[in-house]
Amino acid sequence: MRVAAVVVTWNSAAWLPGCLRALAAQTQPPDEIVVVDNASSDGSVEQARREGARVLALPANEGFCAANNRGIAATTSPLVLLLNPDTALDPAFLAALAPAFEDRQVGAACGKLLRWDGRTLDSAGQALGWARNPVDRGYGRPDTGRYDRQEEVFSACAAAALYRRGALQSVAGPGGEVLDPRFFAFYEDLDLAWRLRRAGWRIAYRPEARGRHARGATAGDPGVRRRFQALLHRTPEVRFHVVKNRWLTLLRNETAPGFLVHLPWILARDTATLGLLAATSPSVLGRLWRERGIFGEAWRGRRLDFIRRRHQDSPSR
Repeated sequence: MRVAAVVVTWNSAAWLPGCLRALAAQTQPPDEIVVVDNASSDGSVEQARREGARVLALPANEGFCAANNRGIAATTSPLVLLLNPDTALDPAFLAALAPAFEDRQVGAACGKLLRWDGRTLDSAGQALGWARNPVDRGYGRPDTGRYDRQEEVFSACAAAALYRRGALQSVAGPGGEVLDPRFFAFYEDLDLAWRLRRAGWRIAYRPEARGRHARGATAGDPGVRRRFQALLHRTPEVRFHVVKNRWLTLLRNETAPGFLVHLPWILARDTATLGLLAATSPSVLGRLWRERGIFGEAWRGRRLDFIRRRHQDSPSR
């Protein structure tokens, strides 16, 4: 099947040439490559054009989600690769990952992402944590072969994830948006995967598809302590999006039984997060309150999802 690659940039000139050259060097190269630039000031647009990519240069930073939506809409291939500019895929990445879609129930697929040292795991697909948070399998651990088996995972890290266009269209919003633009960035891959799974699609993991990812977070302790340390090093703007998007994801996707079963872990995580924000950046709490209307929008989106699934499952359709 034909593949379109969408790369969203924002001041990514240092990484972009390596990312695009790795795409061009694929044994089965993508049929379309679109770079969507979020108003970079470092020459990212010029870099992308020099590498032969089609460029959509946006006049303002619309965020990771909206920019990816633009890239998806600008392509036509039945498979869509969302790729971060700070990645470099091994030459056989697409050739190893695309066969997962021979299973008609597979809506998305991901491979094994390593850190730049080639030995430390970044993501071997994502699991859903007890606190209903995304957990990149193997994050920060040595690659010892533990994740060398083909299997289904809950979610795919959007740093390098391949999607079936038909699956994306089945969960798109009224305006055709695939990733929720209210997210701006962060948690969007978990939200998308959760919506795909609720619509009946599966997420495949293929360890033969390998790449490297220079994730911005530290590669230290992969547990809860590292997550909160990472949050402390974020700007108030990023802290706002991380907390907002977590709640949007839960409101849009969690079931009542799931919420009740996992309530102790959800409360523990969010209580700790809110305490951290109150101590370090109370302005974020104020902003969450002022913009609380978006949480009602997420609940309405949940109802629309239910109505659409009921219509899709109707025998008369």
